[in-house]
Amino acid sequence: MAKNELKELSPPRKQPAMPEGFRQLKTQVAGHTFEESNADAVGLLQDPTAGCVLKPMGKPECGERELRFYESLAAAGASGDNDLALLRGHVPRFYGPLKLVVNRRERTFLRLEDLTRGMCQPCVMDVKMGKRTWDPESSPNKRKLEEAKYVMCKQKLGLCLPGFQVYLPKDAKEDGEEEEEEHPTILRHGKDYGKSLNVEGFKQTMALFFNASTSDSKTRRVGTELLLKEVLRQLQAILSWFQRQRLLHFYASSLLICYDYSRLANPNPQKSLLNGHHRLEKDDDPSNWVRVRMIDFAHVYPADQALPDENYLFGLRSLIEVVQSILHR
Repeated sequence: MAKNELKELSPPRKQPAMPEGFRQLKTQVAGHTFEESNADAVGLLQDPTAGCVLKPMGKPECGERELRFYESLAAAGASGDNDLALLRGHVPRFYGPLKLVVNRRERTFLRLEDLTRGMCQPCVMDVKMGKRTWDPESSPNKRKLEEAKYVMCKQKLGLCLPGFQVYLPKDAKEDGEEEEEEHPTILRHGKDYGKSLNVEGFKQTMALFFNASTSDSKTRRVGTELLLKEVLRQLQAILSWFQRQRLLHFYASSLLICYDYSRLANPNPQKSLLNGHHRLEKDDDPSNWVRVRMIDFAHVYPADQALPDENYLFGLRSLIEVVQSILHR
């Protein structure tokens, strides 16, 4: 190889130092991430063997608040049937805190269910909920900064789009043309993309994420319809919880929407093989490859005067209307 060719090669990216068996979460689409030039910046980790995602606790007051939230859910589940116990079905399972040395510094992580576990081609979207994303203890400067973010979508829809990744078919096929094994492309966008969206752009992006604007084959169209109906079912269940509860108000919290693109073309496999074994019948349930969960609880506060969380409800109802419009168009 010539010397001038050697100069053109970019140096390999420096990988963060972490314990054996853990790795960076490749499907992270929003939030704090690892930075090559800043050893203190830590993103989400994955423990693929245990099926866990590890979230760094971050700022002490925020991390402790989120830890207390998850612990309160666990305690509610042990005590019986109440609103907090019912919420557990709408958030990732919590497996407790864990201390790890990452980039030569001990940090505390929250061990959470990996919502993409078992998905061959995970599509993931983070949707931040509510017109207001600052909590009651925020400084005037923090409030001003938050009000300036995602202005168009946040004020009209009560929704923000910090990031997503989606698998898309490489080439559209004509109706009646035989399906072939395809290698889809991956599209990823972060917060800068989300900040540029107006209401119409948000709706178009949602359709793109659900492959509703690219479902060129008949089989994939059936899968997309099943996907949208299952997302709506799970969103409606979360809405029912919020309409009833008077315990908590959620600020800067998100919904994480995950689905397996590989199931769009084969949503109800009858004799498909997985790791050399026949799929169990329960795998035909779309809730096994479509998951909508509430995440990010660093800014959860007791409900003011036991009033409903109208801020979150506004965004949630908007999201349901957007998904319904995609399904019925």
